Amino acid sequence: MIIPEIKYSPTTSPEQLVQTIQHWSLLGQIAITEINADAIDDVKHILRKLGGTVDILIEFDSLDPVGQLAMLNEGACRLINRDPKSNSDGVPADRQIGLKENPPLDQAVPPNTLIALDSPSASRISELEMARIDCLVDIAHLSPELIADFFKTVLVTDRPDGLWATVIVDPIGIALGLAYSNYESLLHAIETRCGTYWSRSRDGLWIKGETSGATQQLLGIRMDCDRDCLRFTVTQDSPGFCHRKTHTCFGQERTIQSVVERLQQRLKEADESSFTHRLANQPEMLEAKLLEEAKELSLASQQSDQDEIAWEAADVLYFSLIAMLKNGVPLERVYAELARRMNRVVRRDPGLKK
Repeated sequence: MIIPEIKYSPTTSPEQLVQTIQHWSLLGQIAITEINADAIDDVKHILRKLGGTVDILIEFDSLDPVGQLAMLNEGACRLINRDPKSNSDGVPADRQIGLKENPPLDQAVPPNTLIALDSPSASRISELEMARIDCLVDIAHLSPELIADFFKTVLVTDRPDGLWATVIVDPIGIALGLAYSNYESLLHAIETRCGTYWSRSRDGLWIKGETSGATQQLLGIRMDCDRDCLRFTVTQDSPGFCHRKTHTCFGQERTIQSVVERLQQRLKEADESSFTHRLANQPEMLEAKLLEEAKELSLASQQSDQDEIAWEAADVLYFSLIAMLKNGVPLERVYAELARRMNRVVRRDPGLKK
């Protein structure tokens, strides 16, 4: 796969770097290279902000094993090591990856190694993909055309029209529906970062929401292991993906997202008789319920009563969602924070504060 390479510069502010990473995170991974020890605080800020939404690989010019572990515990996915003979003690081997620059076409590539190309082409990157080798591409050489050409080269289909099945999901992974893509629609989607597909009925581009207003912001593109299907991750505007004005094309479902939508509606209605509305507007009441239900969940867990644990956990989740939504914190942000913490190598002492 293509891994965009962002070379660290001390003249670039952390917020500018965050914006650059967000722009190039379309393929799910990015690498920050040429980081010096003076940039540790900047990198920590970036990892805390984005480590749960994109897999971030980092390369330091010099950093001791303690510092390397600290980067992983902040949310880095892997450490890039230009010298395969100098693997860091204390850092798990699966969290380090080697790097070879511009190897000859006939040279074998060791396992767990990235390839960096000074003059990347879709055909060369595709050759590496076929061998399950990821390719580091400097963003100075990366373009929508190169990405689309890469997908066109490696994707396969058995459809007579040559279209690629495309599954559309929201940021927490709920399937919204199925569409189809070709080179033209994929290129448009990458260029505009809008949900764009190929309409079989109109035989032309289908820019989701162009007429209905239910637009999509494209967050990510992945292909499956057989390279015969795409997955678009999008934010879906109201009233939803389906022409029946539902969030998904699979009808109303009992998911955490449907709970969130119901709570959001209650908060908008400003009905004084609504318990949800009163909780959101009475901080003392919400605090008391959070503490009360957390205590009851703790007691239920000590009794090993599965039904009671499920009941109390649902209460805790309900009140937690209200606390989040009334402060504008979307569910996907919590998912991202949990994902960032999954990158940790050293478990935190439960007696210590964050």
